[in-house]
Amino acid sequence: MTAIMAVGANVEEATEKLQQVADTINNWTKQWLIKLNEDKSMHVNFTNKRCHYLPINMNGKTIPHSQTAKYLGMTLDAKLRWKVHVKKKREELGLKYRQMNWLLGKKSALTTHNKLVLHKQILKPVWTYGIQLWGCTKPSNIAIIQRFQNKVLRAIVNAPWYVRNADFHRDLKMEMVTTEIKRFTRKHEERLHHHDNVEAIQLLDNSELLRRLKRTKPFELAN
Repeated sequence: MTAIMAVGANVEEATEKLQQVADTINNWTKQWLIKLNEDKSMHVNFTNKRCHYLPINMNGKTIPHSQTAKYLGMTLDAKLRWKVHVKKKREELGLKYRQMNWLLGKKSALTTHNKLVLHKQILKPVWTYGIQLWGCTKPSNIAIIQRFQNKVLRAIVNAPWYVRNADFHRDLKMEMVTTEIKRFTRKHEERLHHHDNVEAIQLLDNSELLRRLKRTKPFELAN
């Protein structure tokens, strides 16, 4: 998968840059007899402003416009609010859990320890992937993942309805989703501090950051 990104002061400037790169790629593929599938490509305008759509053409065809794009396992929406990403992850978690219910449910003969191992190795990695980014989403989206974890842990220990979620989280030594967001973010920052790539280290520089909206930034998640 190849991603092309163009930045501009407005949609016209960004689209013009993107079209120039698309033309260059189109000429290169023709030279090397490589066929592109324009219908499987998509064009997304990442902006918080209301903007009109300007088409991008490649090989004489218009690239389909979309409000979301999936890249490296992350579903990116046009305003980067991560609502769509969380929704898709919840659907994936629900499917996996239904397939594993005979192992994690109250009728399973497995011990609580083994059930927790399955949860940590199969279910938990689904939502912790990219948590350093999607953790910026609003609390109501984070609560969707937290409710799923509550459901799974309650089933693992067969807890009655009156047992509080915080109690079996404590007894099973499982952290809440908000705590995991902070933990994963701190580990990610530590890796960046010791990274060999200079550009990776520069990701920690927020001195020139302009804040126009009251929205959580990735570097603030560890606080």
